[in-house]
Amino acid sequence: PDMISGDMESAMAVELNPWVEYEFRVVATNQIGTGDPSAPSRVIRTNEAVPKTPPANVSGRSGRRHELVIAWEPVSEEFQNGEGFGYIVAFRPNGTRGWKEKMVTSSDASKFIYRDESVPPLTPFEVKVGVYNNKGDGPFSPIVVICSAE
Repeated sequence: PDMISGDMESAMAVELNPWVEYEFRVVATNQIGTGDPSAPSRVIRTNEAVPKTPPANVSGRSGRRHELVIAWEPVSEEFQNGEGFGYIVAFRPNGTRGWKEKMVTSSDASKFIYRDESVPPLTPFEVKVGVYNNKGDGPFSPIVVICSAE
């Protein structure tokens, strides 16, 4: 809370991000002014949780013949919500059913290359990229249509 009354002995911090380290300080204010902040508390890490933020700006990139190059903006560490963070890249030829899914285990990854000699150049694919960590699978990005390399 921004302000609590002087007779309070505790306050609850809410809406903190999962799996983030926090320190807390207390500052006292009265009619005369504001005092110095207290010494910081010990570092406290919030609990892990399933990620809630999918990667942004999923798009296609140029590649070699018979390749589908899928790129995205990586999710920043503060939104990974726990250990074991990675990406689930899902794709299918446009208008077909059933997604192919590939796991990308690096949290820093920003692209995935699918190579298939049977894919003709400029084949449109529906693509989405999801997130996961040790707590479970998070959401996927919106579906975009990208084409295989020429």
